[in-house]
Amino acid sequence: MKFTSENLLRLYSVPGIGGVRMRQLISIFGSPENVLNASVRELMEVEGIDKIRASKIHSGVDEEFVREQLVRVNDYGVKLLSYWDEEYPERLKSIFDPPPFLFARGDFSIMEKPAFAIVGTRNPTSYGRMITEQIAADLTKHNFVIISGFARGVDTAAHKAAFKHGGKTIAVLGNGVDLIYPAANRELYSQMLDNGLLLSEYPMGAVPDAGNFPKRNRLISGMSYGVLITEAGAKSGALLTAMYGLDQNREIFAVPGTVVSENSKGTNKLIKEGAKLVESVDDILIELKSILNINMDSVEAKEKALPDLKGSDKLVYDFLSLEPVHIDQIAYKTGLSTSEALSVLLTLELMGHIKQLAGKMFVRL
Repeated sequence: MKFTSENLLRLYSVPGIGGVRMRQLISIFGSPENVLNASVRELMEVEGIDKIRASKIHSGVDEEFVREQLVRVNDYGVKLLSYWDEEYPERLKSIFDPPPFLFARGDFSIMEKPAFAIVGTRNPTSYGRMITEQIAADLTKHNFVIISGFARGVDTAAHKAAFKHGGKTIAVLGNGVDLIYPAANRELYSQMLDNGLLLSEYPMGAVPDAGNFPKRNRLISGMSYGVLITEAGAKSGALLTAMYGLDQNREIFAVPGTVVSENSKGTNKLIKEGAKLVESVDDILIELKSILNINMDSVEAKEKALPDLKGSDKLVYDFLSLEPVHIDQIAYKTGLSTSEALSVLLTLELMGHIKQLAGKMFVRL
C-alpha cells in the first residue's frame, strides 16, 4: 500500500501525532487522507483520542512545514520512505515503534542487503580503533553492509573501513540528512552520498539535538542482524544500541578489553551479562550462520590458515596478540635485543601479519 508523501507529511505535521498514533489512525481509516478528512466525532471514536486531540488532527496541519519538506526533499535528491511502502526495510517494521518515515539519501539499494551494526565510544583507544577497522573490513568481505551512527570515534572508523575495503555502509543520523554532523566528517559524508546511504527519521533541516541520538540507536540495531560493540565505557551511549538490540531479539556481540581500561568497562560488562565475546569475525559468522546460511567451510579454513613462520619471526608473532604491546616488552619477553626485535617486527609488518600503532606499540592482525 502506497500513500502520497504530501498527505503523509500533512498528518505527520499535526502536533502530538507520532509514529504509533499515525499507524493506528491509518489502519482504522485506511489512508492519511481519510484520517485528515474525518470529523471530530469520528476521530473521538478511536481509543486514546479525546476532543482536543481530535480537533488538532482535524484542523492542525502545518502546511508550511509540508511545503518546506517537499522542496528540501526534491532539492537534495532525498527519497522519502514511509512505513507503508514496499521499499521500507522489513527488519525495521518488526521492531517496537518503527518510524513512520525514513529520509534516505544515497544508494537506496543498499537497504536490500544484510546489515551488521558496529558501534562504540566516541573516544576509542588505538586498540579499539584497530579492532573496529579489522572486524568491519572482514564483515565487508563477507558481503555485510556496515551500519553505524556516523559519530566520532568507533562509528567513523567502521564506516571508513567498509569503504576502504570496497564495501557498503549505512549511517543512521540524529539530524536531517541534509546536515553534516559532526562537521569533521564532511569528507566521509561526501563518500556516503556516492557509495553509501544516509538515513534519518528526523525531517529535513532537523538539527542534531542531544535527545535525538539515543532514540536513533533503535534503528541501528533494528535494521541489523547483529550488533557489535567494540569499545565502550560504562556509560557509553553505544550500550543503548545493545539494549535496543536485545529487545529486538538481535544477536549482541562485544570485544573484550583490559580490565584497567575505562573504555572497556561497558563491553566487559556486556560479556558478563551474556553478549557473545568476539576475538575475530569468525565468532560473529558462527553465530549468524543459521540465520543467513553462511558457508562456514571458508571460515574454518581461514581459521586454520596461520602464517608459516620460523625462528625469530614465529617467536615474535606467537607472543603478539590483539592487545597492543610495547617494543621493550616484546624484546624482553622474546629474549631478543631491541634492534633485533624491531627488524623482525618490520618483516612481519611488511608480510601483513602485524601492525604498528602509535608509541612503538604492536598488535597481531
